[in-house]
Amino acid sequence: MRNVSNPKHVLHQIPDWIIYSVPLLLIFLSLLRDLTSSITLPKPLKASYRLVSAPFRNFLTLDDLLEPVDRTPKPTKTENKWLVVLAAVGFLGWTSCLVYAFSTKNHSLIHQSMVFSISWWYITLRISFKPALTPPYLFISFAITSVIISLVNFGDGVYFKGQRNAFLHLLAIPTSAAFVYVAGTLPLKTYRPALNVANHDDTPSVSLSCPEDNVNLWNWSAFTFVQPILDLAMQRTLNETDVWTLSPFFRHKNLFHKYLAYKAKYPTHSLLRFLLVSNSLDLILDIVLELWSAVIGFVPPYALQQITSALASDSPDAKTRAYYWTLAAFLANLSFAQVDLFQCWYTRRCYERTRGQLFCALHYKSLKRQEVSGRVNRAGETKNADLGKLVNLMQVDAYAVAQRFWDFSGFFTSPVRLVIALLFLYRLLGWSAFAGVVVVLMAFLLTTPLAKINVYITKGWMKAKDERMNRVNELLQNIRFLKFYGWEYQWSRQAQNSREEELKWRVRQNINDTAINFIWNWMPAATSLTTFLIYTQIAEEKLNVEKAFTALALFSMLQSPMIAIPGQFVALMQAHVSMKRIEEFLQEDEVPEWASTLLAPAQPSSSKSDIGFEDAAFEWEDFSNAASTPSRFHLGPLNVKFPIGKLTIVSGPTGSGKSALLSALLGEMHCTAGRVIIQKVNHQVAFCAQNPWLEHATIRDNIVFGSPAPFDETRYQSVLDACALRQDLAIFAAGDMTEIGEKGITLSGGQRARIALARAMYSQAKYILLDDPLAAVDMHTALHLVQNCLNGKLAQGRTIILVTHHITLCLPVASYLVELDKGSISYHGTIPELQEQGVLHRVIVTDDETPLSPVTQMNPRFNEVDNFSEIPKPQLSSDDDGKLIDAEARAEGRVSLRSYLTYVRAAGMMAWVLLVVLLVLLRLLSIADQVFLKKWSEAYEKNFTTSYQPQVPSMPWDDLPSPNVDVTPWLKIYLSLTLAGAIATLAALGLGYYSSLQASRTMFLSLLKRLTRAPARFFDVTPIGRILNRFTGDINTIDHALQNSARLCFSGVLNFIASFSVILYYIPHFAPFAIMIAWLYIRLAPSYIQASRDLRRLESVALSPAFAGYDELLRGIAHIRAFAMENRYQDRFYTRVDNFQSYDHAYWLVSAWLRWRYDCLGSLVVVSATLFALWSGVSDGSTALIIAQAGIFADASRQLVKVAAQLELDFNSVERVVEYFDVPQEAPAIIENKRPPAYWPSNSGQLVVEDLVVQYAPHLPAVLHNLKFTVKPAEKIGVVGRTGSGKSTLAMSLLRMVEPTSGKIMWVQVPIMCPIDRSNSHSIDGIDITTLGLEDLRTRITIVSQDVSLFSGTIRSNLDPLGQATNEECLQALERCHLLPLLNHEPSEEEPTVLDMKINQGSLSAGEKQLLALARATLRRTNIIIMDEATSQIDSDLDDQIQETIREELAGAIVITIAHRLKTVMDYDRILVLNQGHIAEFDTPKALLAKPGGIFQRMCRKNKDLLPYLRRSSDSVDSERSSEGSTIN
Repeated sequence: MRNVSNPKHVLHQIPDWIIYSVPLLLIFLSLLRDLTSSITLPKPLKASYRLVSAPFRNFLTLDDLLEPVDRTPKPTKTENKWLVVLAAVGFLGWTSCLVYAFSTKNHSLIHQSMVFSISWWYITLRISFKPALTPPYLFISFAITSVIISLVNFGDGVYFKGQRNAFLHLLAIPTSAAFVYVAGTLPLKTYRPALNVANHDDTPSVSLSCPEDNVNLWNWSAFTFVQPILDLAMQRTLNETDVWTLSPFFRHKNLFHKYLAYKAKYPTHSLLRFLLVSNSLDLILDIVLELWSAVIGFVPPYALQQITSALASDSPDAKTRAYYWTLAAFLANLSFAQVDLFQCWYTRRCYERTRGQLFCALHYKSLKRQEVSGRVNRAGETKNADLGKLVNLMQVDAYAVAQRFWDFSGFFTSPVRLVIALLFLYRLLGWSAFAGVVVVLMAFLLTTPLAKINVYITKGWMKAKDERMNRVNELLQNIRFLKFYGWEYQWSRQAQNSREEELKWRVRQNINDTAINFIWNWMPAATSLTTFLIYTQIAEEKLNVEKAFTALALFSMLQSPMIAIPGQFVALMQAHVSMKRIEEFLQEDEVPEWASTLLAPAQPSSSKSDIGFEDAAFEWEDFSNAASTPSRFHLGPLNVKFPIGKLTIVSGPTGSGKSALLSALLGEMHCTAGRVIIQKVNHQVAFCAQNPWLEHATIRDNIVFGSPAPFDETRYQSVLDACALRQDLAIFAAGDMTEIGEKGITLSGGQRARIALARAMYSQAKYILLDDPLAAVDMHTALHLVQNCLNGKLAQGRTIILVTHHITLCLPVASYLVELDKGSISYHGTIPELQEQGVLHRVIVTDDETPLSPVTQMNPRFNEVDNFSEIPKPQLSSDDDGKLIDAEARAEGRVSLRSYLTYVRAAGMMAWVLLVVLLVLLRLLSIADQVFLKKWSEAYEKNFTTSYQPQVPSMPWDDLPSPNVDVTPWLKIYLSLTLAGAIATLAALGLGYYSSLQASRTMFLSLLKRLTRAPARFFDVTPIGRILNRFTGDINTIDHALQNSARLCFSGVLNFIASFSVILYYIPHFAPFAIMIAWLYIRLAPSYIQASRDLRRLESVALSPAFAGYDELLRGIAHIRAFAMENRYQDRFYTRVDNFQSYDHAYWLVSAWLRWRYDCLGSLVVVSATLFALWSGVSDGSTALIIAQAGIFADASRQLVKVAAQLELDFNSVERVVEYFDVPQEAPAIIENKRPPAYWPSNSGQLVVEDLVVQYAPHLPAVLHNLKFTVKPAEKIGVVGRTGSGKSTLAMSLLRMVEPTSGKIMWVQVPIMCPIDRSNSHSIDGIDITTLGLEDLRTRITIVSQDVSLFSGTIRSNLDPLGQATNEECLQALERCHLLPLLNHEPSEEEPTVLDMKINQGSLSAGEKQLLALARATLRRTNIIIMDEATSQIDSDLDDQIQETIREELAGAIVITIAHRLKTVMDYDRILVLNQGHIAEFDTPKALLAKPGGIFQRMCRKNKDLLPYLRRSSDSVDSERSSEGSTIN
């Protein structure tokens, strides 16, 4: 090999003109830039330049920002003065040097002086006439080049030439260095992208934008602008207000608006192409910076070769050469620190932008996508994304795609590293290196099919994950209903089964990953073994120290690209699967352009205000491209225009298509013919659905609903009066500022309906679409709404389309009527026209639910039950702020020991012990491998002596023959060490995956079981999105990241200790310096750990709201589009994602801050250890070993704090899961020694309530106070009372949804032929229901409410989820509830019977749902039935038939009906009147009506529909009095 190691030889190979051409080139480039910037290029040339330079420009410019921009440059007058002075000094200095050179006739110095004097002269003039606003990078490069040349010339002159005037070169250094420093203090940007950009030393605050937009070159190069947040973290825990907001260049609204503009310009371009175009600059910089690391990364192993070669030679300058290459390696390592810092920021920007753009695209699509909650997918159809899949698209697929952009350069630079390493090996070991190439090719051949299998497994695993999330979501969304029926454990088991199916896919993936990782992790050892075998046995060459350790370093460097290439390929395939899933969702059907303000072009309000249909026909699904069975429901043809500024009634029997007509009018149905006439832009439409949709917000926020008009207090108060909300608000301590919870869970059905109606009436909309809001309220409230809301000032000039069964009630204020039947219009016309035709009477007889009493005679101010003003108001707490849901808890300080122990126990204590043992063994084998290689390479030299050699314990290879004689024993030992390492690696990988799988399974099941048994109150105060975040982000971390973080952390600790020990063993006097370095490491760590921990926790907490609103969005998408509020929700999503990403961004800034400092310290460790080894005079092999171990020590020390902090952050997910292990728990499902008899509750039992007290929480007042009553066998009880009197609480306490604070609820079996006697209720086989298991209790009591939950499945699975009834019994239940004719089922191969008909929550009308719920109740055959407005959505004819069915089917059962309409319970056996949680009255209706001054009597007197009952009661009382008088006479 040619010797190029002598620095004198190397330097003098380079002519002077080449050395000095570098500064001249830099000056020329500056001059060229100035000239070209002043020249106006021709348009074609300018266009070509823009096209070519487009990938190298920032995608987001100042003009793209939506926020105000500060374009005023920062003052730089002082800095420019100093630059001019320093340049002038440089010019004068080099001019003087030039004069001196001429006088001494030093030609080399003449050339150098001329170059630098002219250059400094140009710089002086350039800055004088055109001051620099930003760092002059070409001038800075020139000054740095000047310093380097001066240093080289000084060293060459002193060391090699012995020149006395060499010191002159040092005189140029201070001026150039000062110029570099001052130039670096100029700001990086001439503008600030926001008005509130923080300075680099400002205290961090949410009111300030990130300071990275307001830094100079030195702040940027060392990330010192991050220091304030680290200082603050050391003082106290970081809070939401302590973190900067994102830079406008990172804000999602700016990014996504750019995407929309790009999409409008290039509609055919894919999302992937946009992501590549928008991140092109970052990706190019990533590749360039990674190429620097890839190429210059071979300088350290080359330096190692030169150092060992120099030590092995006998030349006098050997040590000098070693020091020279030590310095070269040190500079290379320092360059990696700076390159990695910049690369980290640019790749992170690429990742954050990509992830954010995907988030926004998914959310934006959700706002345009057709509403699919009622769509039932059939065989062969593509399933539309539901909430579970959407959450996975956001939290799994978007991350997977963004990660490929983060790791983009690795796919391109890994082959470069591989090629350079193999060429280096070939130059080092000759053709023997090709043995390693063969091994690498074999590894590729083995892993290629494994990679294909991985893609297949990933697809299956993602589908299983979607299904698991769907099951969990269905369980959580319907948890209250499931608890009503005692079915929550059945749904929990379904979620468990889905999880097990997911884990089966994960087991396959783990096996596949184990094989791939084993191949590539063992590859460096296998490559070195094979190469050394060929080199020593076949080539018969000596494996000296220089070749052995250089080859080992190269093999180690080969490991990174070897692992990266297949890993990148597999990850790329997985990202491809994720991208396909995202694109499939983005291709789903959208509503028509006119139906969404996101699609409709902006236009001024039109004077044309028609609304209606022209020959229109609709179906729920688009079957135009599918050869499948026709739609189950067809609406149309519709040819009608609704009168402008008037009220139109839409009526018809249950299932006739009334709600569908409103959906079609809103664009939510697929139009197969004709067209819809409506203007939705500019907030001209308001909508109130049959099942009210409310946000998790205050009552006021729900009514105002982000109206674009300024808040109108007068209008708002009028709406409250018109919608009869005054008395409801008086109940709440915080009034209209009360939070109502998710889905309005804290409100009654009537309250939800009236708040939704108030929202529509408060809006400025011209067209108001109301879907039966009167069904959920009593008759007097309905009358009040008709007269004050639909006919008051709020309705004037507005077109109102009202779906209702209360036709008579609404006729006086209506102008038009449309009658539907089976999806078609039977009649339509004005009221006089239909009356004249005789149609109106038929419609009223068929559909009307309103009692035939004169509307005008009724007092509109009174509500039926809430009308009794004499009832005292509750005493309300003055400090109640109306908050229902608490802020999400955020842990502080270190992760608790309990979290670590919980995970370790879940994974298996023995598995962790074995894993630790294997990791220790792997590290020992690695050290033994290097020590053995040292001995082997040194053994070729028979006699080698060193000034210091430590005492080494006796080793198995000490007695081996010289490898010069027989190398086979050495190869056998090396083979044994390699095989032992392979076995330990395979065992560690397999055991790690196994323990991770066990932990995942155990923690998921524990979380699921704890939440399944959580009381209903927990779900009232905890958003479902917050819980779902545990099942997605946190469980995903436990599934995938945690085990790897733990392994890396423990390996880092072992590497740190082992390498430090090896270095100290060979050079003990390195200890003081090592301790100092360690102190520097430790001093930097605490602030990073504290800040990173707080930021990660803030991110986790902020992530919940970002996705919690997604469920709300999907449920209310029709309302959001109707009110034209899509942009409001998209903007809110931008804000939420900006919030959580601001914490993520700050976390990576502090990580980069630490990484740069640790990289610099690591470089210092390597160079100092090398120098100590050279000074100590240890053997060549020991020196090589020390250098290798120093590299490991530097890498371990750099990674240790990072992986330790990452481990703690990952355990934050465990901590958040463990937090839910402590939620309050309901009573057990089954208590074996308290199980009731099989016949319980029988139809001969009575319900006894004694001294019942109920409060929802210990800090809240009691809702029920000492209730005491008895319900006789088969008795029908009506429960009445004003809103907030405790009616629903009583029903909940019977089901133990709320546990009694005190008192008893007894079921007493009454002996046959034995009179009922309450006095002996405790002595006759009484069962206290509070002692029973909840499943035993709730499966034997049935509640039917107006809010019905359906599940994805079939009619059969919804009727009888537990499979306890026969098909015949199910069909009889459907027939008795008159549901069969409404379902319009046509037998098919997929759905042979009506029981096989697929349904979900949105596929049936509200009336059909209630009928299905009633069929479900009759099928259960329980003897206690609780009814809560169970037929409110059913037309009157069908309601009469259902009431007859109820009387027949439930004749022997106790029926407790919570009555909103008093007429419902007038024929019941007894009526219970509640007032403020107390029993005010309890007797037969007849007795209560006859009670003078009774509450119930006064309620009925306010209701003229009940006057006949009052008259009959009065006549009965008079008759009794007459009878008594006759008897006396």
